[in-house]
Amino acid sequence: MKTVLSYLVVFIGLFVQASSVVAADADAAKLPSTARAMSHADIKQHLAQPGSITVLDLRRTADYDKDTATMLQAQRFDPTKITEWSSSIPKDKEIVLFCDHGRSISNASVDYLTKAGYKARLVHGGFDAWKDAGGPTVPKAQ
Repeated sequence: MKTVLSYLVVFIGLFVQASSVVAADADAAKLPSTARAMSHADIKQHLAQPGSITVLDLRRTADYDKDTATMLQAQRFDPTKITEWSSSIPKDKEIVLFCDHGRSISNASVDYLTKAGYKARLVHGGFDAWKDAGGPTVPKAQ
């Protein structure tokens, strides 16, 4: 009985943790811009002025391949090859980047690019939260 109770406690803990991650992603559209992340509202304002920011789609290849859309004005780069392509993006423009959920890939990429002298920020909640908030998307180039 003690073992069953232990498993139940672990299951409830995992469920609560997963629920809080989903809620955090859903609330991402309401968050203000910070030094590390750009709000959806601010991104939409920049997208209305083409060329005012550089948008990078850094989703893992499997996640990118299974989706039919990307963010307006986004350039696709493989996040595992950031050292190879980062020199090709402008340092004088603000960069906003996204992965699926706005966690590990986005944070690691912001860290790398910021240390290299870029003005990089991530999209709150990643591409999933962007779509959920009604952010503009376009079909991916084939």
